[in-house]
Amino acid sequence: MKTLAVGSEAVIYEKDSIIIKRRAKKKYRIKEIDEKLRKSRSKAEFNIMNFLYRNGLNVPKPLKYVDRKKEIRMERIDGTRLAEDFSSYDAKNIGTAVAEMHNLGIIHGDLTTANMIKTDKKLYIIDFGLSFHSLKDEDFASDIFLFKNALKSKHNDLYKEAYSCFLNAYKSKIRKEFKGIDTHLKDIEERRRYNESY
Repeated sequence: MKTLAVGSEAVIYEKDSIIIKRRAKKKYRIKEIDEKLRKSRSKAEFNIMNFLYRNGLNVPKPLKYVDRKKEIRMERIDGTRLAEDFSSYDAKNIGTAVAEMHNLGIIHGDLTTANMIKTDKKLYIIDFGLSFHSLKDEDFASDIFLFKNALKSKHNDLYKEAYSCFLNAYKSKIRKEFKGIDTHLKDIEERRRYNESY
């Protein structure tokens, strides 16, 4: 079994072309509480991935949840991380994908180009470790704000054009009236500016 990545929340392995995400133990937590949290969060992530996959979204196909190991087994996506190869055209596809995800009531919680993979024909969103169910405008806005800031920090040279492409595609696919989402987005940005000024 090959180790692909070690994060604060999980370790990612590959075995026989299958990706295994195993949620890491936290030694600072009481063992029983840690077990319960890792189980509930891993199972919730697996269920969200399964829900999105069954509804036609491009996410890695979840294969199995192993309760004893607190791990998710999923198909391997052969492609390129958008963090390494990004264009404004990709941003348009992201806008469409995020709107379709929001239409199903799923908030990603960590929308960055590091959590997106493109193949020759498709764009995949990965890593749903912070995801949750919601249909609130403010939660939609929070996802958009996260992505906007990811563009600024990682792809600043393309930021304005890419964000415009993303937002236009998002607006065309989201089934809610965008006005309410936009109001919350402006509120989040205003609070951010206020906090940074102090």
